[in-house]
Amino acid sequence: MKESSWLNLPSLSLPIKALFTGYIFVVGLGLMMAGAQIMLTHGMADGKFGLSVDDIVYSYYGNRTGSKLESKLNGSMKDKATPEENLTLIKWARTGADEAQWKSTI
Repeated sequence: MKESSWLNLPSLSLPIKALFTGYIFVVGLGLMMAGAQIMLTHGMADGKFGLSVDDIVYSYYGNRTGSKLESKLNGSMKDKATPEENLTLIKWARTGADEAQWKSTI
């Protein structure tokens, strides 16, 4: 009967063991770096520490609870007006965007 030779770690030579160990170390380090990158880029999207489903939703879908005007004032148009003016415009949009109020207040 022929004896089967299985590939197992104790029977391998030292350079092959070092190769496997290095591979596992590099893959583990890569996974840790990927986790850190995700935590740093998406971890605070919902305003709370740690990664949650809300962080992913806010990062890729956005927070769509407000109006289009509000999202623009908090996003790409943030530097176009002072924070007080932005707040006034957001409050105006949330209360119904009355034209008479626009002419008198804003």
